[in-house]
Amino acid sequence: MGEMKSAWQIAMEKADKLGKVSQDELNSIKYVPEGNRLASQFLIDEKMDLSGDIAKVQPPEAVKFVINGVEEILLRNIGLPRNDEEMRKTNRSMAGLRSIKENKKQLESIFGLINTLVSQYKLALQQTYSEFKKNAEVSVQQAARNTRPQRGDQMSPDQRMQLQLQEEWRQIHSELDAQYEKALEEHKQKIREIN
Repeated sequence: MGEMKSAWQIAMEKADKLGKVSQDELNSIKYVPEGNRLASQFLIDEKMDLSGDIAKVQPPEAVKFVINGVEEILLRNIGLPRNDEEMRKTNRSMAGLRSIKENKKQLESIFGLINTLVSQYKLALQQTYSEFKKNAEVSVQQAARNTRPQRGDQMSPDQRMQLQLQEEWRQIHSELDAQYEKALEEHKQKIREIN
């Protein structure tokens, strides 16, 4: 059985095949995963001091690459709040970004925009669902009056209608999410550009 290679060894072999790689590219390959690990741990461990752990990174030239890795994971975990856990991750990610970004004023301004977007999303989702539910009730009542079970049919008209309504809601919800995700991604891009 052959020996297992580390990600670093595999990356170095690929780099050798591609030709000369810059020192920054090598450092990125080597240290960004450490930043990913720190950020993942930070999202789980409420007591972790992210900036303190980053300060311990050696050698000093690795710090900026570790921070890039941290930022990558934290930004990935800022999302639309579909449940309490996602909201917790978003808030924790924002806390982590506060500890690694220097321009706090600009960062807080973007966080304000994200918080407004999240509030608008929750309200839009609530209103959209309320409207959908009202329309669905009317559709179910009409369908109940107009349909009769077919002979040998495995599904009742009620079940068929429920499936159709579930699919319609998934489609509406997906379109709403896509609209807000696009705006959220624009805010994340602005965060990437902050020092």
